[in-house]
Amino acid sequence: MKENYLRLQSAQALALAVALMACAQLGFAQSVREYHRTLQVTSADPVTLDVHLSEGDLLIAHGRDEQVSIVAIARVPPGTKAGEDFLATRISVEQDGNHVRIRNLSGGESVAEKIRIDCRIDVPFRTEVHSAVDNGKQLVTGITGPVKTQTKKGDIKVSYVSKGALAEAGSGNLDIEAIGAHVEARTGAGAISCSRALQGVDAETGDGDIVLMVVGPSKATVKKGTGRIEVGGASGDFIGSTAGGDLRVKAVPHDNWRLSSVSGCIRVELPEAARFEVDATTNSGEVLINRDDMERPNASVRNLHQKVNGGGNRIEARTESGKIVIQ
Repeated sequence: MKENYLRLQSAQALALAVALMACAQLGFAQSVREYHRTLQVTSADPVTLDVHLSEGDLLIAHGRDEQVSIVAIARVPPGTKAGEDFLATRISVEQDGNHVRIRNLSGGESVAEKIRIDCRIDVPFRTEVHSAVDNGKQLVTGITGPVKTQTKKGDIKVSYVSKGALAEAGSGNLDIEAIGAHVEARTGAGAISCSRALQGVDAETGDGDIVLMVVGPSKATVKKGTGRIEVGGASGDFIGSTAGGDLRVKAVPHDNWRLSSVSGCIRVELPEAARFEVDATTNSGEVLINRDDMERPNASVRNLHQKVNGGGNRIEARTESGKIVIQ
């Protein structure tokens, strides 16, 4: 498995690195300063990487064993005094055995606010990551983990991690793919996409869409707005709730589902001959059945409780004013 996803993630990492370098060259009147450093670590123990950047994009990817490679690029505003060692005075790198700590330092409040530092860090496969960016994007890919990423403003992508992942953003989109253990994804405002997380996902957005594909026991919450929830291939229990958005689940009911939306439509798509028990209630909407193996209620019915094909796992659907569709 390691070899497969290392090949897949290497193309992503290279593409992002090229884009990062290209963006740095588009500084026009700005001058560009680069920082390079390589640290030696042992293969006997995992590496712990702790990073905090204030302004800039961060890429952490699998590189060489027994080595942590750091490349940073800054675009310096016109008029700023910046010698060749400019970045060396603004980046702190500390090493204690296999524990590496990287920070960017302020060079003065008025200057630091104008300087963006983009950073790429290549690490051994056996690496645990704790990363934070105040304003900028993050991509972490191709390592064992676990991975804990945070940003105040910016998108986060985490992919091909053997252990668990936590991604938190004040505002920004979260994209999570191929994670070997449980996933937590939270954003104050933004979309969440998660695929191939068989140990389950806990996803929450203040306002935005949530899409989960091929996941284990999971929970998805849209706290306000019209953000929708879409789930495909859920292989465990699922709890989903939205405010004004729609909620759609298409899967085999391997466990119980609890679905709720204040004013959105709840749509459940199940295979033919699936065994389940449905309990659907809407206060002012409709309950619609588009299956041959279920009794179709008349238009005035607001509550439906049926065992289908002998019954099975329970599917509970609740909405205030939206409609509920079982098909």
